[in-house]
Amino acid sequence: MKPPGKDMTRTPRHPAFDIAVLALVASSAIFVSTAGQAQQTCGPLPPASGPTVQVSPSQAGQLGEIVSTAAAGTTILLENGTYDLSGGDGSSRLSFNTPNVTLRSLSGDRETVILDGAYGTYEIIAISASNVTIADLTVMRAFAHPIHMSGNPGHPISGILIHNLRIIDPREQAIKVNPVGDGYVDYSTIQCCSIELTDAGRVHVNPSPGGCYTGGIDVHQALGWVVRRNRIEGFWCDSGLSEHGIHFWKCCRDTLVEENVIVDCARGIGFGLSQTGSCRTYPDDPYPTVGFKDHIDGIIRNNFVAAADTDLLTSPDGFDTGIAVTQAYGAKIIHNSVASTSPPFSSIEWRYPNSVVEISNNLVTKNLMQRDGASATLDGNKVYAPLNWFTDIPVGDLHLTANATDVVDAGSSLAAGLCDWDIDGRGRDAEPDIGADEIALPAIFSDGFEPGDTSAWSRTTP
Repeated sequence: MKPPGKDMTRTPRHPAFDIAVLALVASSAIFVSTAGQAQQTCGPLPPASGPTVQVSPSQAGQLGEIVSTAAAGTTILLENGTYDLSGGDGSSRLSFNTPNVTLRSLSGDRETVILDGAYGTYEIIAISASNVTIADLTVMRAFAHPIHMSGNPGHPISGILIHNLRIIDPREQAIKVNPVGDGYVDYSTIQCCSIELTDAGRVHVNPSPGGCYTGGIDVHQALGWVVRRNRIEGFWCDSGLSEHGIHFWKCCRDTLVEENVIVDCARGIGFGLSQTGSCRTYPDDPYPTVGFKDHIDGIIRNNFVAAADTDLLTSPDGFDTGIAVTQAYGAKIIHNSVASTSPPFSSIEWRYPNSVVEISNNLVTKNLMQRDGASATLDGNKVYAPLNWFTDIPVGDLHLTANATDVVDAGSSLAAGLCDWDIDGRGRDAEPDIGADEIALPAIFSDGFEPGDTSAWSRTTP
């Protein structure tokens, strides 16, 4: 529980209320986050409002045609079961070429509807239209990408929602986003998904280039994306360095990555990758005098990045980095927690001269690393945190324990609106805790009663 702090400015309450609070503390009912899962929950999407088409697993062979011929505004509802989509792209690929089409399970339970490519289909879901929604499904074993989004020359797309999916064992990146020409994919959202590479899938990873061509979310040249409340796990190989759990590069801009849990990935979150190159330009470039920018602005906040898997940590590339920004001008890395049972190359790093970033109130078990002429404003961070400050690193639960007294109320005050809540949606006060978790328990009084002033107030366990 939170030790005495300086934010004791609460309205006095009746003693009976505080006795009830003490009872809650004793029963641990006040803690609602377990195993790092609470922050991943999302409410269900609204019911379909337009025409619907209901499909059963026996119609798996016709599902591609059903999707490609659906009229705008149609919701395709999948009944429970496994849909065999292993026939290759010609017969099994689900191509969304019409805007405003939705594919979701009838039940709303992602565990009960499975789209299985069995490594026979290159891309299971291909999106080239705006306002497409994919929700409440499991997608697994694509030969390349379970989900691929791309506009076409002269036809950019936007408004795509990927919601409450389970994506398992892609051979390459689980969700791939890249344009064809100027067919950019902008202003879209990935939320509340579970994306995982298991030991069974790891042997199928594309071995080239570099021996481990896989990753969680990989986005090129995109503007205004939001990635929140996802759990991404297991992206590493016995040989070669995998892509990040979440990666935006090739001149992406204004990305928001928040409230995700990343577990046992060789690289956690990345903005940018290359030192030089040619990619998307923006007519309203906010930094016209700055040269190559592999990512522009954007925020990485309130994420847990954890690594403890022995096989990952002892692999040739190990746990490389928790958060990395490369040629990322204007990015902000705020209130994240990065913990590993064996030291990574870097907990958080910024690289190359055009990386000019803000790094504030992050809690890490190793280091913050400047590389190759990058620059950063550093404020309120805590490095080399003991492992016993975190609830359960192996499962990705980096909520603070009672041992983490040094970070309570120790963060720097940030501008309003920048990070006003923590990974679980709890509000931060004027003296925030360092890291993604804000301990926000009710004030407990040292004697169980309220004397009328704040001098006897305590935040320690009675």
